Amino acid sequence: MRDIHKAKQDMEELLGLEFYGPLDDSGPGLAVALPRRGEPELVAPTRSNDAIGATRLLERKGEGITGIAFRVDDIEEAERHFVERGLKPDVRINHSGMKEILFLAQEATHGIEIAIIVPP
Repeated sequence: MRDIHKAKQDMEELLGLEFYGPLDDSGPGLAVALPRRGEPELVAPTRSNDAIGATRLLERKGEGITGIAFRVDDIEEAERHFVERGLKPDVRINHSGMKEILFLAQEATHGIEIAIIVPP
């Protein structure tokens, strides 16, 4: 997202979704609106060298759905699940109390980024 505040407002109004945040986290350089239920997470870079490459992705593809995030209870178990199936974890971050492991888009994911998260 280029403007996470507008995207959050639009998704809440358009689709009836509810989000926490957005939370600004200077560590990875991201602003994140977290879903209250099983809804999409909204992410916007807050600097050009963000930890997950969101700025480059926005420049290359524009806004849109580029990946999926799964809430998990045990992030290590979830990571093992994906690694055993040939995926390589690319980014590990802890932002605003949320642990996240990101598997960047690759052939095994059919070009979709997959994140596993333990919310705050």
